Amino acid sequence: MKNLPHSSGNALESPGSLLSLEERLSFSMAALLNALIVLFMQLGRAWDIFALNLFIIALVPASALLHRRIPRQWIQFLRDWYVMPLLIILYMENRRLVPLINPHDLDSLLISIDRFLFFGHDPTVLLEGITSPFLSEILQVSYTTFYFLPASLCVILYLRGPRMDFHINASTILMGFYLSYIGYYLTPAIGPRFTLDHLQTFSLSGVFLFDFIRDMLARAEGLMRDCCPSGHAMISLLTVGLARRYVRRFFPIACIWASLIVFSTVYLRYHYVIDLIAGLFLGLVVYRYGPGIAESLIVRNRCSTEDAGVIALGQEDS
Repeated sequence: MKNLPHSSGNALESPGSLLSLEERLSFSMAALLNALIVLFMQLGRAWDIFALNLFIIALVPASALLHRRIPRQWIQFLRDWYVMPLLIILYMENRRLVPLINPHDLDSLLISIDRFLFFGHDPTVLLEGITSPFLSEILQVSYTTFYFLPASLCVILYLRGPRMDFHINASTILMGFYLSYIGYYLTPAIGPRFTLDHLQTFSLSGVFLFDFIRDMLARAEGLMRDCCPSGHAMISLLTVGLARRYVRRFFPIACIWASLIVFSTVYLRYHYVIDLIAGLFLGLVVYRYGPGIAESLIVRNRCSTEDAGVIALGQEDS
């Protein structure tokens, strides 16, 4: 058999000939949100979000096409990482879309479950017994670094190689994120910082950055219905599991980091405990099945690319 040429037109040598799994996941999430907008007849009230998602849906294959035409390393780098801002954009869309798709908040149900678990008490009120400005400062900073935990794992894998491990982990983490987004539409809730504020005997305070960070997050996110399942708990646990499997040296750091993030969600009154339970359960499910699914789909994608390359080569030879 002849050696496959390394030309820019060869499908085998052109990573842009097929979408990466990360791109397909983001493409699918944008398409799903648009489908919900149409299905629940909210196009008139969310036309701008619909248009933005159409842009994302067009951007993903366009970037792959560009990479196929211009197979440069810097384009590959952009394709490996541009899904991260897409992830955040799709998250921010939930602020307006969730109440349009499902206007029935379930905070009262979540509060009842928490009180059942804690014998009639609210966990955020119970935690007042250990509240201090110094601890609040540490936990507020930890909470804000949430996105950096999975991103750090991906950066380590990207730099260390093999690149397959990076794509498996990045895809698995995206599965977790997008699964949590879907959960917000099924169980919308605004969280105890709004619903239980009248039961708290004092407001949280910090030392230096606490108020600035808390106000910044409040302005950036607005009134989100993103409590259940807890994405912070879900992705933190998922990252810890993936670190244990793929980057053992990062595992102890990830454990401490994730523990601070998970504890901060209730201490800072962002989440109910049942949110964490749901998030941790889903995180375990994604950890159990996600990497295998991701590897299978990535390998299948590469095999399809190789087959396309062989077919293209045969047509050129004929």
